[in-house]
Amino acid sequence: MTEDLERVTRAAIAARAGEYLQQGYHCSEAVVLAVAPTVVPDWHPACLRLANGFAGGLGGTQQEMCGALAGGIMVIGALFGRQELKDDALAQQLSARLREAFWASFGGSQCAWLRTNVVEPPGGLGSCSVLVPRATGVLLDILAEAGVSL
Repeated sequence: MTEDLERVTRAAIAARAGEYLQQGYHCSEAVVLAVAPTVVPDWHPACLRLANGFAGGLGGTQQEMCGALAGGIMVIGALFGRQELKDDALAQQLSARLREAFWASFGGSQCAWLRTNVVEPPGGLGSCSVLVPRATGVLLDILAEAGVSL
């Protein structure tokens, strides 16, 4: 895939995540649904249910990590997580890298903090439907660095 086509594809996937959020999916579900079917070879739609409990900062409490970040970590796990008790260093490294990149992009990762300081303040994003595509783009950058093609 050419660089231009790759960039367009990544932008379309990120936009799709925002569209899923606007349709009523939670942040965690929107990221998983936008990315996983494209990159996870053995993706099954039933896997989407795994993302549900991470919605709204874990069960809607807004007290834990952003669902978009959780969804990204779930995609990394689906791609690189271990199936046996063997080395899981790559999944751990990519998850840590995603967290770092998420923090660099948004300044935090707790749902309530993001809503107060990134989404809702004057001049903020205005909606998680803007945060989710950006978070999806961060995930796609990490996956590209790991050699995952779309």
